[in-house]
Amino acid sequence: MAGGTMDHPRSDVRNADIGRAYTELSRITRRASIRARGTESVLSVVDQSLVDFIVQHEGCMAIDIARYLRLNRSTISRQLSGLLAAGLIRTTDGGTGNAKPLAATEAGCAALERSVQLHRDALDERIASWSDDDIALLAGLLERLGASDEAGLPMPNGANRQPGSE
Repeated sequence: MAGGTMDHPRSDVRNADIGRAYTELSRITRRASIRARGTESVLSVVDQSLVDFIVQHEGCMAIDIARYLRLNRSTISRQLSGLLAAGLIRTTDGGTGNAKPLAATEAGCAALERSVQLHRDALDERIASWSDDDIALLAGLLERLGASDEAGLPMPNGANRQPGSE
């Protein structure tokens, strides 16, 4: 469904529901950010996003990440410098000049795993009383939202996203 507005004329109810969805997604994201700040062994939401991208697209370069996230390359370079200094990512052979392919280190993969587990545990706790059908519905709707959000984003050359590993 391209855009969705042709199939669903805007209504007050639809607009209100979109507002509710946006508010809840914002709250969930904010809480995840706060939760990540609560412990040193967990990556910040930004660092987790960058390390995850590098794991999913090994060999990508800073410019690939900047294009995908639609951020300035200097912003990404600054963040990546911190990850390099912390030993969570490394440069690999190839590239030219300062443009070097990136890979996650063992420490980076372990930090990513700890961070993901913290957030998964928090999610599991919140939906523990939900039915399997409700959880499957939520997962399917979020996958659908994610796919529509990712459509048209530039992917690194030669790097393919691994389904279900976000």
